[in-house]
Amino acid sequence: MKPLFKVLLAVLVVLVVSAIGGYFYVRKQFQPPVNQLTVTQLPATSSFVWDADTTARPAIPHSAMLVPVTLPGCARTCYLQFDTGAPYSVLYDNPLAALRVQYPATSTTLLPQADGVHNFRYTIGKAQAQARTIRVLHGGATQLPADSTAPFVIGTLGSDVLAEQVLVIDYANRQFNLYAAVPDSLARRATYVPMSFDSRRVMLNMGLQGESKQMLFDSGSSAFALITNQSTWKSLARPAAPVQTAAVKSWNKTLTSYTVPTAAALQVGPLTMPLRTVTYIEGMDWWQMMLTRFSGLGGMLGNEPFVEHTVILDVAGGRFGVVQK
Repeated sequence: MKPLFKVLLAVLVVLVVSAIGGYFYVRKQFQPPVNQLTVTQLPATSSFVWDADTTARPAIPHSAMLVPVTLPGCARTCYLQFDTGAPYSVLYDNPLAALRVQYPATSTTLLPQADGVHNFRYTIGKAQAQARTIRVLHGGATQLPADSTAPFVIGTLGSDVLAEQVLVIDYANRQFNLYAAVPDSLARRATYVPMSFDSRRVMLNMGLQGESKQMLFDSGSSAFALITNQSTWKSLARPAAPVQTAAVKSWNKTLTSYTVPTAAALQVGPLTMPLRTVTYIEGMDWWQMMLTRFSGLGGMLGNEPFVEHTVILDVAGGRFGVVQK
């Protein structure tokens, strides 16, 4: 074997092994911990609140979806941001400290231990939720708002709340509903596409420009319709359309978003839902970009394409439904 060929072969082997190793490393990073959350006494019926970002230009009316919850020993309604892009729920330490001061009955139940808050209980509507252990991250508001009706966000409600459940979001009427099974009245009216829930990520098969694409449904990306890679972003953008640039907070990291108008639309069977805008984001971690490349992910869908509809996330049935108004 010629020396040059040996070198090239060795380089090829290293690249292949590195790619395989990198793939499994990324997959491991993508795997969430064992689910700690259980929800009983369904159905859970609740009205959610849109949090608006008035500092953005133009203002973003649907910056985050906030779900009201009640806590034992706390007279105030608190809120969790609903984020299907987060595979597990978390709390923030600053709001917990403020609640412990204002409501002494929570001084023990909301006190973080080394690995989080233990046996954290709350209600959504009339349903009971309990996390054996829930992580606590640094951040959040340090004081309760003077207005007792103003939303006080204490954490994030992740996709762990969906495990073995059916979630129905009626965007037009701002209703957040958890069921054990799809209500018959909705099941007959919905149009469905396949959905998977591997690693507690909501993956959908949606039509986009006549092609079937795998999409991640990320309700935490409320401000965006579709987040995709730069090449797809360019192909979907209206010609010569102005680009809107913004700083985006992703947990403790600041990213940059680039949003343009688009004529593209999503297809769910015979239903067509205009995207209106498409976005790509700079500053993601390398393992997130690798995972997108290896998985063939077509993009991340936020809430905006569905704000005039009702959606059904049927985890047990492996389907995602849209009910057109």
